[in-house]
Amino acid sequence: MRSLLQSLCRSNQGLLAQKLGLMDAVVAKHGQTKAEDMYHQVCPIVQATVGQHIRHSVDHIERAILAAQDPEIRKIRYDVRERGGEDEHNLDAARARVEHVRDILDRMANSNAHLPVMSHNIEACFMLSGTSPIEFALPSTAARELGFAAHHGIHHMAMVKIIALQTLGLDSNDLPADFGKAPSTSNFDRQQQRAQSS
Repeated sequence: MRSLLQSLCRSNQGLLAQKLGLMDAVVAKHGQTKAEDMYHQVCPIVQATVGQHIRHSVDHIERAILAAQDPEIRKIRYDVRERGGEDEHNLDAARARVEHVRDILDRMANSNAHLPVMSHNIEACFMLSGTSPIEFALPSTAARELGFAAHHGIHHMAMVKIIALQTLGLDSNDLPADFGKAPSTSNFDRQQQRAQSS
């Protein structure tokens, strides 16, 4: 179970590192002041901002962390969100939040304290329709939700990549390697490269 917890924490930390890498790339390309403005600039293709996508995926990671840390938490309500917070609009606030969550994951990965909680049963609640506010509760575990948070966040980073390239004026080479790419796709690409080079 310890290696599973470490893998789940490292996966989410990798995702957070991508977020920090993007922030660094925008500042390097445009300077701090312009980067601040661009962080909350709406992309016409995606109809959202980098800040919104980062806030949303960090929300998911935080909720999964809470479930993994506290055996009293029996329900995660992913679609009950606090939107429009400072970390959606302020690059420094976003960076501080991402670094804070990264540090929590680091402590979790290096501690045995959370191992018993990883397999406790919880309900993951979602709205399944845009026409109804009804939430559906699905049986899960804290470990499964840490995995979901990473998987879900990868897809948001793919959307962020579109915003970065189309609206923020970045090039793919400005972003960290495998930015917004699912682990299965990265592994497949490496397999293909090995096959082509042999």
